[in-house]
Amino acid sequence: MAARRVAACFVLLHLAAGASAASLEILPSGDLQTKPIGVSIILTCKPSQDVADLNLITDMQWLDPQNRSIESQGAYGYSKPPMYTEMHQGTSLQLFFNSLQEEQAGRYTCRANYANTEALSKSVTIETIVAITWEDAPEEQFPILGEDYSIKCKVRAQPSPSVDWLFNGELIKTNEHYIIDTHALKIKNVQESDDGVYTCRASVTTTGELQERAIRVEVYTRPEIEELNSPVEMTEGESKGITCKAKGKPPPKFMWVKSVTQQDLSKADRFEVNEDTGTLFINNVKREDVGEYQCVASNGAGRATTNIQVYVVVKPKIMEFTNKTIAEGNTVELQCKAFGQPPPVISFRKHTMKDPYTEGIQKSDDRIILTNQADDMNSETVGTLTINNARRSDDGLYECIASNKGGPAHKNVHLAVEFPPSFASMPNNTVWSWEQRPVNLTCIAESIPNATIEWTMNGDQKIDNNPAFKKIGKGPISTLVVVPIDKRYYAHYKCTASNLHGTRSHMIELREANKPGELLQAKIVDITATTIAFNLVPPPTQEGLPIKTLTVQYKEQAHAWTNARNKTWAVGSPYILEGLQPQTYYDFRFKARNEVGFGNWGNYLKESTPRRTVPSEPIMTSKPPSGQEYDSVNYHNQYQLMWTIPPDNGEPIDLYQIRYCQMNHVADKWEVLENTCKTEDTKGQRSQHWLKYLDSDTFYMAEVRAHNALGYGPAGVTQFKTATGTDSMVMHHEGPLISSAAIIGIVIAILFIIIVIIDIICCCAHKTGIIYYVCERSRRKPMDEDDAKLGRDEKEPLKEEKKIPPIIDTGLRHEISVNFDGKRSISKTGFVGKDSAV
Repeated sequence: MAARRVAACFVLLHLAAGASAASLEILPSGDLQTKPIGVSIILTCKPSQDVADLNLITDMQWLDPQNRSIESQGAYGYSKPPMYTEMHQGTSLQLFFNSLQEEQAGRYTCRANYANTEALSKSVTIETIVAITWEDAPEEQFPILGEDYSIKCKVRAQPSPSVDWLFNGELIKTNEHYIIDTHALKIKNVQESDDGVYTCRASVTTTGELQERAIRVEVYTRPEIEELNSPVEMTEGESKGITCKAKGKPPPKFMWVKSVTQQDLSKADRFEVNEDTGTLFINNVKREDVGEYQCVASNGAGRATTNIQVYVVVKPKIMEFTNKTIAEGNTVELQCKAFGQPPPVISFRKHTMKDPYTEGIQKSDDRIILTNQADDMNSETVGTLTINNARRSDDGLYECIASNKGGPAHKNVHLAVEFPPSFASMPNNTVWSWEQRPVNLTCIAESIPNATIEWTMNGDQKIDNNPAFKKIGKGPISTLVVVPIDKRYYAHYKCTASNLHGTRSHMIELREANKPGELLQAKIVDITATTIAFNLVPPPTQEGLPIKTLTVQYKEQAHAWTNARNKTWAVGSPYILEGLQPQTYYDFRFKARNEVGFGNWGNYLKESTPRRTVPSEPIMTSKPPSGQEYDSVNYHNQYQLMWTIPPDNGEPIDLYQIRYCQMNHVADKWEVLENTCKTEDTKGQRSQHWLKYLDSDTFYMAEVRAHNALGYGPAGVTQFKTATGTDSMVMHHEGPLISSAAIIGIVIAILFIIIVIIDIICCCAHKTGIIYYVCERSRRKPMDEDDAKLGRDEKEPLKEEKKIPPIIDTGLRHEISVNFDGKRSISKTGFVGKDSAV
């Protein structure tokens, strides 16, 4: 019993000694743990090494700074809490922080029971470090010109940081312009020079951390709108824009609103707003668009507004303008009523006049007065054109022209001036007939309203029921067809026109026409071996029956008139008879023709042509102008001689001789330099010739003589002067530039080139043509020779012809055959078209 007591006392003493030595420890060691936020950490609580029996440690747990037990991860299910515990190997309890936060800083305690009798405890303090963080420090900030502005730079750190500022690399100190606040740099009265890059520099002395933030500062200026020209006029129906201009930094954006409704016009129909240029565009302007509009320019510095008045011009519209009818001599008013904004001005124009009438009494005609009466309240104008003592000339179309800023409006009406009949358009009072030829007597009566017409003969003699008359039309145009079957019907006829304003008559005389008499004169004025020129005076004519032609009939004296020949001339043309025989006597007689017919032959003449002789003198058409001694030309080294072909006097002209010489003008006389004379001949019936290689600025005399079988005729002479200096004009060529053979050769060459080009195209595109055949032939020739050799080397003779099919199917197909007779082989090639029957 005593032994048991001793043993028990020994155990108690042992336990007491162990209890005094038992404790907890936290790893990592240290009562203060300084950690940056955002990191993951682990704290391990375990019995110290002095604990002999680890199984005596029970109820181990971690407490947060509020002495709340921290649960294990299992207590949170599948989610991962910010902080949790986990038992490790049954003897240590670990505390996990997934991402350490600033609010998790504090004192954490690990507790446990030892041998169910002693409470163990160990604490650790977690201190968080917050790295420099830019909470409110935009990298771009925009102060407004002339205002105070704070450049924001709010920094957070633990321990607390200190902040200073740099501008363009230089340290900023508080002064009259800058004030350094806790979280900002304040700039007083911002100027454009404050543009630039500012550096916000934050540092923590205890940790040595340093961070810099570059902040770009751009000074904004408030928008300023340029003054707009107001009001702006727009025309109804057109499309027009208004531009609002403003200055500012950054460039402002624009919007437009209508002042009355405050409607954003960028969202309205027919309106378009360009927010960058400030243009308001109105499509199809309407009257209701009139009013005040507001332009709003805004940017980061603020906004500016201005108002502009829009005035809509309404194009004129003519509402009333009607036709009028007035009797001659009365007064008429043409009234034109028109609407428009502003009220239009009205004028009138007669269509036969170029210019419209002017306001008031017309200077050219004081009978006509134009007045305007405007009604601004209703936007209407009434224009009145008053015509006093109306005349026939006032009849016609009149145009009303209503004009305002929107343009003109036009409308036409007809003013009818009624008047009694008139025959002003009938100047011809005589009509001719002959041999019972029917004639039309036409009467045209001008009147308003139209007149009716009656016909009488020789005063008041009625013509009704007479087969010699036929009346067509009763007015205002009436035609009386008369068949003058005897002399009685050649008389005076009266047409009488009547309307409600009066009656007028017009006389027409029907006269009998006769054939012309003999010519008043017929004589010869010029004669050559083959031509005769006459001077012919036509016989007297009746009024309205002119002589139309004159005819000569001529024959050799030995012949009868039945064998005579005729020639007819128009009156007034040259009366020249050509083609006569030299040294021959001729008889001539003449007659005239009018609308009735030919007169009788008369004015008989006899004349003989002279013998054949040299040609007459050419008449020069290239000659000095009237009143001058020489012709001035534009060329310095050439001159074109021109003349009319003279009569050949019985023998045809075969050539012309041209002689030209230089001249000097001495003492008002022309002196020909004989040693400079040159002669040229030109063959055929020519009438011009180019003199070439002349000296510039030189006087020349030129002669032209015609030649026939009998010799040279007299010369036509002209004088000219060449131009000074040189000219760039090409020398004229008298003959053909190229011969017929050369032309044919050129044509053949061109055709050959075209054929070659076509053949090349066929060869390249369609593998046909001559060139392709030649190429194929030259390419296949070695193959044919090999075939021939093959035939000689064969030990067995070929019994029959072998055909080798063509390799390429072209327009011409190659048919190659080889014949072998035991001694030699013969290769044959033929060309067969695709569709050939061979």
